[in-house]
Amino acid sequence: MRLTRTITETNRAELMAALKAAPIGATFELVDDPRTLAQNKLMWALLNEVSAQLEQGGERYEPEDWKCAFMKAAGHKLRFMPALDGDGVVALGYRSSKLNKEEFSDLIETIYSQGLQRGVVFPA
Repeated sequence: MRLTRTITETNRAELMAALKAAPIGATFELVDDPRTLAQNKLMWALLNEVSAQLEQGGERYEPEDWKCAFMKAAGHKLRFMPALDGDGVVALGYRSSKLNKEEFSDLIETIYSQGLQRGVVFPA
């Protein structure tokens, strides 16, 4: 059984009961979300605008691709490994889910800054 919930005042007792009822040997993991839902929602809204409005090298890219480009611009490191078929490389890393609130805020500011420099119009 896997139980994943955001703790709220209304479900706290239910979650405590589930913990008490869990069998010995079960794993319990409590994770504090490193960023806010509002930050995540804003980032994807901005990335969708960039994706809809910009080309890079004559091509259109998906929001996820732009996220990687902006994470690189924000100073995050990227690693590469050889492709399994031996043809080129595969990029590794750039997981925004690993960012804390401050790093996430920096990423959002980078998206705004870089997007505006390239003529992206973000809704107010």
